[in-house]
Amino acid sequence: MNRIFGPAFQLGIVVRDIEAAMRHWTENMGIGPFFYIDDVPIFDYEYLGKPSPLKVHGAFSYTGPMQIELIELVGDTPSSYKDFLDAGNEGLHHLGFLTENFEVDLQRGLDAGLEVEQSGKALNQEGKFTYFASQAHAGTVMELVAVTDAN
Repeated sequence: MNRIFGPAFQLGIVVRDIEAAMRHWTENMGIGPFFYIDDVPIFDYEYLGKPSPLKVHGAFSYTGPMQIELIELVGDTPSSYKDFLDAGNEGLHHLGFLTENFEVDLQRGLDAGLEVEQSGKALNQEGKFTYFASQAHAGTVMELVAVTDAN
């Protein structure tokens, strides 16, 4: 369990080819089917405090209570996904933590010394998310996600 936000609910996996990744997870890992979203609607996106138009494809499935999120970056918009891919990585990018008290938990993370790397809203105006920066190791980013009907 994470000492700041509680248990993780999501493994966020950044991939170069989402179709191939969905096949891999379904055929080799036995997890699927995936709910695919072409051009995930993202609003109010910022990377390192600067607004930017982020475009990604997403796919979601579950294994027990754990959500598997596959993310394919479209284009070269500055983002933690781009940084991750540019560093030669593909795979586990972040752990996601759900919260019913987004602003309170966001402040808890900031008070613990975490720094916001990217943030925005996905799917609808209630789907707030914040990624906290991590230079330690690929796959160690934490994402705070507001609870919505879309989760």
